Amino acid sequence: MSDKSRKTDPKAFVSIIRPQNCIIGGLTVISGIAIAHRIAQPLVPMGQFQNLFVLGYFIYFFVAAAGNVVNDIFDIEIDRINRPHRALPSGRMTVRQAWIYVVILSSIGALLALIVGLYSFVIVVFFEVVGYYYAAKGKELGIAGNLMVAFSFAFGTVYGSFIYGETIGQFIIPTPTWLFFITAFMILQARETIKGAEDVEGDELRDVRTIARVYGHRAAAGVSAILNLIGITCYILIWYLGYASFNLWPLLLAGVIAVLGAAIAPLAGPEDKKKLLIGSTLDKVGALIGLIAFVVIPFYGAVF
Repeated sequence: MSDKSRKTDPKAFVSIIRPQNCIIGGLTVISGIAIAHRIAQPLVPMGQFQNLFVLGYFIYFFVAAAGNVVNDIFDIEIDRINRPHRALPSGRMTVRQAWIYVVILSSIGALLALIVGLYSFVIVVFFEVVGYYYAAKGKELGIAGNLMVAFSFAFGTVYGSFIYGETIGQFIIPTPTWLFFITAFMILQARETIKGAEDVEGDELRDVRTIARVYGHRAAAGVSAILNLIGITCYILIWYLGYASFNLWPLLLAGVIAVLGAAIAPLAGPEDKKKLLIGSTLDKVGALIGLIAFVVIPFYGAVF
């Protein structure tokens, strides 16, 4: 079916950006801003930086949305097998429309970043270019591609602290920001590793060299478990080093249990799709709990 003969579905413009991921991911930037503020200017009301919170959130939203669309453009053949219901393989949006959408979303993200500052703008443009490269070529690198995905999401916290520093003229990335970053990066990389084991059939089309395809499912399960354990360790350190109140212990316990389960499930059945799904799902749950913790911790007890 040609592009011209397809009927465009307006809902496709929403689904293709993965709005839930963009909405959730934007919170990492808010977290980074709040963490830097609590470390650098704890006596200054956070309300003075409400515009930065809003800008940072929407910068992430639009940049991530553009990246998701680019990803689907280059993944259209793989998605015909793994996820045929998506906007492009299902024909609800044309590739031309998707590229126009990418330009609009990317431009909005870059312009918002420029409002914050020149350095912020440079970082955002860099990430947009990296996102394009990942979609076009990075996935074929498999492991390196997975690293780029995990890094891009986890970097939101670092970016938030960075733009806060740019705003006050004091560039700082505090220790808790790095701990949050490593926690998120490890858990997301673990999930990407397990997803690679789940998507082996579709990945063969582009010869995507994931750990599961190169070294086997058992190796992928082992690597995922190690990554999850490193993430758990950094998560615990946030409390142990005094950056989080132990009044928030339910978030600590829930996060550790979820990610520990994600580490164990694939080991119990490296080639069992059900156990792989349990592992990737628990990693997603653990990442969500961690994200909630990352946002709550710096705001806990704060006076606006």
